[in-house]
Formats: sequence, structure tokens, C-alpha cells
Amino acid sequence: MATQPGTQERPLRVAVVGAGPSGFYAVQALLAQADLKVSIDIIDHLPAPYGLVRYGVAPDHQKIKSVTKVYDRIAEDPRVRFLGNVTLGKDLTHEELRSHYDQVIYAVGAQTDRRLGVPGEDLVGSYPATDFVAWYNGHPDYAHLTFDLSCENVAVVGVGNVAMDVARILALSPTELEASDIADHALEALRQSKVSNIYVIARRGPAQVKFTNPELRELAELEETDVIIAPDELSLDPASEASIADNREAQQNLDIMRHYAGIGDTGKPKNIYFLFLRSPVELYGDDGGRVARMRLEKNVLQVGDGGSLNAVGTGQYETIDVGLVMRSIGYKGEPLAGVPFNSRAGVIPNQGGRVQSAEGQVVPGEYVVGWIKRGPTGIIGTNKPDAVATVRLMVEDVATLAAAAEDKAKPEAMTDLLRERGVRYVTWEEWKLIDEAEVAAGAKRGRPRVKLTSVPAMLAAIDQAREALIQDVLIVGGGPAGLYAAFYAGLRGLKTRVLEAMPMVGGQLASLYPEMDIYDAPGFSKIGAMELVAALRQQVERFGSNVDIRTGSRVEAIDRDERGLFAVRTSTGEVHHTRKLILATGLGALQPVRLDTPAPAKYEGKGVYYFAPDRAAFRGKRVVVVGGGDTAVLWALNLKDWAAKVTLAHRRDKFRAREAHVAELMGSGVDVRLFHELKEVKGKAAVEAVVLANTHTKEEVELPADAVLLALGYRAERRIAEGLGITKDENGIKVDGTMQTSVPGIYAIGDVAKVAGSVSLKLIATGLGEAAIAANHACHALRPEQPLIPHHSSSLRL
Repeated sequence: MATQPGTQERPLRVAVVGAGPSGFYAVQALLAQADLKVSIDIIDHLPAPYGLVRYGVAPDHQKIKSVTKVYDRIAEDPRVRFLGNVTLGKDLTHEELRSHYDQVIYAVGAQTDRRLGVPGEDLVGSYPATDFVAWYNGHPDYAHLTFDLSCENVAVVGVGNVAMDVARILALSPTELEASDIADHALEALRQSKVSNIYVIARRGPAQVKFTNPELRELAELEETDVIIAPDELSLDPASEASIADNREAQQNLDIMRHYAGIGDTGKPKNIYFLFLRSPVELYGDDGGRVARMRLEKNVLQVGDGGSLNAVGTGQYETIDVGLVMRSIGYKGEPLAGVPFNSRAGVIPNQGGRVQSAEGQVVPGEYVVGWIKRGPTGIIGTNKPDAVATVRLMVEDVATLAAAAEDKAKPEAMTDLLRERGVRYVTWEEWKLIDEAEVAAGAKRGRPRVKLTSVPAMLAAIDQAREALIQDVLIVGGGPAGLYAAFYAGLRGLKTRVLEAMPMVGGQLASLYPEMDIYDAPGFSKIGAMELVAALRQQVERFGSNVDIRTGSRVEAIDRDERGLFAVRTSTGEVHHTRKLILATGLGALQPVRLDTPAPAKYEGKGVYYFAPDRAAFRGKRVVVVGGGDTAVLWALNLKDWAAKVTLAHRRDKFRAREAHVAELMGSGVDVRLFHELKEVKGKAAVEAVVLANTHTKEEVELPADAVLLALGYRAERRIAEGLGITKDENGIKVDGTMQTSVPGIYAIGDVAKVAGSVSLKLIATGLGEAAIAANHACHALRPEQPLIPHHSSSLRL
């Protein structure tokens, strides 16, 4: 029987087509569903996310673009993947999309402008404003366009925020533009611009404009442009005055425009003229087929059905000379292959967010958000409640949906399909590489970023960054052998990274015996375990960023990537690529054994610990140690002179610890509770008490406590090398005299290695020697021109 989608065992698989604001807000709303487990893929046509924010918001509006920080947090949730550079209808069919996901959200926006519908509209020099906006914002699908800015006069038809952006970009000085993230090709073209007069044309009056106060107000800040509005352009008819009586924003717009009218022409080299109550009726071309003039009809406003104010032509005309026309009179979406579409309204037909067929029937499992749902209305923030409303319907539908087949609902099924098809999809981590490259290029020039404006350039940036991230040597395991291998790799000038599963390096020394003394470390008659670990780490850190140590990074899989490099995936979701690999995993990646009961979970980090590297943290506290092995007994002994009181609870009367340690424990003054197990942890914000239960009598006792140390032992994970074909037996991974395994490029050292023809002593001393052998042979394999045998370190003057 198939598992119900939305559970931990079978998360609800959702595809969001479109990585703009509405798509991100839909994802955010899904992630907020506490009782619904989800796995979400954001699929976008471009390698870069953010949609309108990246390619629609004006380049000088950096504050508005800061909303991407919110989207970043959403995308970095482990339940979310980004699959950029994937085009629906080309790389992926609608049928394939539906078969791999339980639910699909379309968040593709409204990409095209509405037409004027007048003669001459298709002359050279007449463009949709969205083309110009996408061009100057570096949209890869529009970066190839050219706009002839050698004319003096430009007409911008429309009075929404986009029209204001277009007028302002044409009016900005090169110095002002250089401080923005405008695309380089647009910046250079605008530097050479001869445009001096920009006419903003509205079919209705100043009371009906759609732009907001900030867009209008910032025109006053233009360095070399005056705003010219004839006072009579701002006269209102009684119906208009009545329509804005309670509209504060409209009244403020009028006040700002009257302020501009009072200032007039101050002699700046450029001018923006506002012309109200005029409709373009025809564009005239020159002998070369380019726009030369625009004919305008003057309008009056009439009250229509429902009280709306409509522009009606008067039969009076005027003509202005213009060499460029930008129309910005509304937007509409474009159809997606296989998805219902209302071509008249320019939206996907829907019922509150549920997609409808042409016959008006709800299409199960398909939903819409944003402009493709409601049309081009509102600002970026308007998309949030819109998305929440759609997600509410999605959640209602989960119980009755026809779920995707189990094999296709697995996340890897989609990426496997794309790879088989040769689609170079872009992950979120790869997008961040593009982002870093753009920001770094911008920093060199004092700009927010320098945008990459073609897909090949973006993919090349990923490849270049990935190449820079490749390690010469990657060492799995941060115990003594792993750290010493890192030291020798650094000594040989290799770019090296150490991955350690535990929160700290040191391997068994740190996790099992942190307070024990070591007597067989070369050069020391006695040294504390953590002192030795600290010394080994300090030895590595002398090489700075060339040798990188990552803790809390448990290796989950090792594969080969398409370049033949080793791809090492960790529990953090990162994938590390390396030319050579050294396995120094000892017993294996150690993970603490956890209690079956959920009792302590809510107090982890608030008084409940599975690992305690520093006994000073328990000074003066009442500590309860749970366990019966060496770790538990030794921690109880180590803490007895630091803590106010130590209690050790063990569910049996026989210890797994060494007899000598147990004997010391029993005479130490530690409160030993045999046949007791942890039943409950109590406290408000942190641990305040524990309840122990007698395993024989079931009698319970409550003890005051400040800390609980669950020393139940560790499980060793040794499966990471599976699938690579490494030869091993019950004694470990088989290696030759160079410490290389049966797989070229992979070495093994320390307790995990079994050298052919020898006996593994599993000592720190032998592990250190094997580390030096492996690191030097790896270096020689990478750089044959360098000698296998290194120079004496005394000659290096480090």
C-alpha cells in the first residue's frame, strides 16, 4: 500500500515553476505547514533565481533588491532544491513534470507587454518597455538586443512604476548609472546616449496615474534632468477630484507633480515631460522604416458603467517628434506547453489558485500564484498573501490528491532524468558561485555587482569557481593520522581539506578518551589526549587557508563526478571535489548512541549532552552520567572533583568498562545507581531534574540536576567506501606499501588500513608513519616532477 504523501516517510513532492517572488513565497508558505512534510523543487528557465527582482527591479533600486536575502533563507532550507537552467516544454514536458510531483505550482509571472494597437507600432524603434527593462537588467534572453539611443526625443507610453523606471534610466547620468548593477552593455550604450527629452504619456489624467510616491519623488534627485509639467496638465475635472478624495497616495502624487510644475526648467541638459489625457493613435516612420513621429489624440474623462473614469477621444490631435517609443500599458503572461491558458486575460485560468481547464473544471494537482494567477497587479510584497491563499488550497487537497508513483517521487528521479537528457541544470550552490563571481567583479569597480548576461557565461563562471574549489587531497577523518596526513600534504604545498564527522577533531582521543594521558606519542613521556590533538591541529594550521579543516561534516557518499574527480557528499549537503582521497576513518565515523526515548531530545544543548569535551563546563554543577562503558565511568571519575555532585546511572550491575576503572569508580565517592535508567528529564528552559527508574522494581526517584551526560557509547559508520570497488576484509581496507587502495587515487591510513603482508598494530605511532607515506605518494602522483622523498623539514625554515 502506498504511503500517504506529506509524511516523514513520504514527503509531499512539489514543483514550483518559476523562481521569482511569488514562487519563493509559495515555498515559504509550504515550509510553514507544521503537520505537512514537504520536498520542493524550484524549477527556473534561467541559471539565476529571483525573477522580477533580478531582471525587473531597476538597477538603481538596490534596497528593493535586498528582499533576496529572504529568498536565500528559503532556498537554503534542506527541504528545498533549486533546478535552474531547466525550461518547461523543452527540457521537461508537462507530462513528465506531473508524473514526478504530487503538486505543481506555476509562478511564471507576466513576461510580455500589451500592444497599443495603432498603425506603425511595429516600426523599428518601437518596443515593449519590458524588452528595454530586461535588456538593461542583463536578462540573458534580451541581452542581445540593441536600442538606438542616438535620437533626442523618446516617448514612454504609460504611467505605472515600470514606465517611471524606463524614464528615469534614460534620464540618469553615467555617474549615477555606474553606482548601480545595470548590465555593462546597457551602461556603455547609455554613456553614449543622445536622449535629452523624455515624454511620459498618459491616456487619462494625473489623478489616475499608477506609479507610487517614491518613484515620482526620486525624479527630483536626478543630477542632469529637470521634470517639466505644464500647470494646466494638472487640472482635475470634478469626477477625478471626487475619485481621489480618500486616496492619500493619489493626493500626494498630485502635490509632488505640482511642486515640479512650480520649479519648471532649471537649465539641466535633459528633461522629462508629463503629458496627460493623450492617447497615441499612430506612429510615423522615416524613409528607413524607423519611428520618427507620434500622433496623439487628446482625451477627456467620462464616467462609465460602474463609476469608472474612461478616456474618450475628442478628435483633437497633435504630433511630436520621437525617435524611440517604449510602451508600458500593461502586461500579460505567456502560455506554457500543456497548461490551460486564457489568452485574452493573459493568465492561467484558475479558481482561487486551483488551475482550471478551458471547460472550467479544476485540474487536480496544479496551482498558480502571482501575476500568472491574478494579472499584473500589486507590488513584490503583494505576492506573499496571494501565495499563502493558494497554498491553503493545496493543503486542503492533499488528502484526495492522486500521488506520483513512488519511484518517480524520489528527488533523484528528476535529476537523473535531466542528466540522462543532457540538461545542465544549475543547483543553488552553483548559483551562489555565479553570485560570488558577479559580486567580486563589482567590488573591483565599486559597484554592487557586474552581471553575467548570458547562460554560457554563467555556466563558465560555475566551472571556473568549481575548478578553484577542487582539492588536491581530501582527508576523511580528523584523528591523529588524518591530521598528520594534512600536515604533510600542506608541507608539500597541496591544497588540502579534512572532513571530520564529530564537532571536533581528534578521533577516538577526543570522543572516547579526552581526559586520558597518552604515553606512546613520539617525543612525549606523557601527554594529555586533547593536548596531543591541539598540537597536531596547530601543526596543520601553520599552512593557513591552504589546509582547511571542516568539523561536523559526516561523509555520506563518495562517487566519481563527470570529470573523474572524487565527489564526496557530506551530511551538511555540501559536495567536495578532490583529485586524491585519503581515508583516515579509524573505527569509522563515530556517532553517539542515542536513547530510544524522546525524553532528553528537547534539552539537547540545554543541559543534555552526548559529548562533553571540556570538564570545566561542569564546574559546580550537579551532573548525572548515564551509561556503563569506559566513556561513562571515566567521565564520572574525571568530573568528581569539578562538579558539585556526580551521579552515575547504569541499567545493569555489570559494567562494560575495564575492571580497574570500575574499582576506582566504586571507591571514588560518585553516587552510583545500579539497575537504574533515565526515565525523564525535567526543566523549563534547561535541565533542572531527572527521573531515574529502577529496572527491577520500576520504582522512580527524582534527582535535582543541572546536566545530563549520556555516555552510551558510539556507533562507527564504515560504509562510505561502498560502491567504489575498494578491496577490504574483516581487518580493514587493503592497501599496498604506498598506502594506496585497490582504487587508484584513494589511500587509507591508520586503524582502517590493512597493509599487505603486515600486521596492523593500530597505534598512533604507526598511523602517523602511514600518514606521511600516503601524503607523499599522493603528492608525487599529482606532481611527478616533484621528488617522492621530501626535503628534510629542518631545511624549509617554516
